[in-house]
Amino acid sequence: MTRERAAADVVFSLFPREAFKTLRVHESAPGGRGLSLWLWYNSKQKVFSGYYPSKPFGSMVEHIRNEDLEAQTFPDRTFDLVIHLDVMEHLFHPFAALREIFRTLDFGGVCIFTTPTYPEWAASEQVAFRSKDGIRIVGEPEYHGNPQDPSGSLVTWRYGYDFPLLIQRHTGFDVEVRRMQSNSIAVLGPMTEVYILRKPRTF
Repeated sequence: MTRERAAADVVFSLFPREAFKTLRVHESAPGGRGLSLWLWYNSKQKVFSGYYPSKPFGSMVEHIRNEDLEAQTFPDRTFDLVIHLDVMEHLFHPFAALREIFRTLDFGGVCIFTTPTYPEWAASEQVAFRSKDGIRIVGEPEYHGNPQDPSGSLVTWRYGYDFPLLIQRHTGFDVEVRRMQSNSIAVLGPMTEVYILRKPRTF
């Protein structure tokens, strides 16, 4: 996928490959290919996590640790790098998840992620809401593929140009967004944004 290739390019522009011998890495919802597969074989201190709500959080489901990104079981300052690709658009409370990622990153740590970002939208919009009465969907429901769930994942948010500002307002992260068009790595077309969130070295 285009955004996956873009994310890999950003990861390796920030971290040399040999750094993964010591970097403490958390990838949420690994795809089993591309960057995820490279991390599986080359990252020496890695945790892969997925969302299995019927099982205890913090437990292992084969090689995947069961985690709710919005309420993680990891201790503070556990990781140097957190990666998640096309996950944010499926969370009901994305800023709670980002605050948890901030908490679990060490000082100077980095979160790198992708999510569809609509170039024609100035404002991000939540399109699915969870309450005690169930899930309320605005408009037609949209589902994306999910490596851990064959039924797919409901789209809950559609992000616009304001998303970096919303992240900065709701978390302690410094935010950078990279958008690229590259024949050499086959990153072409719209929605190629890669988000780079940095936790300050002192906070």
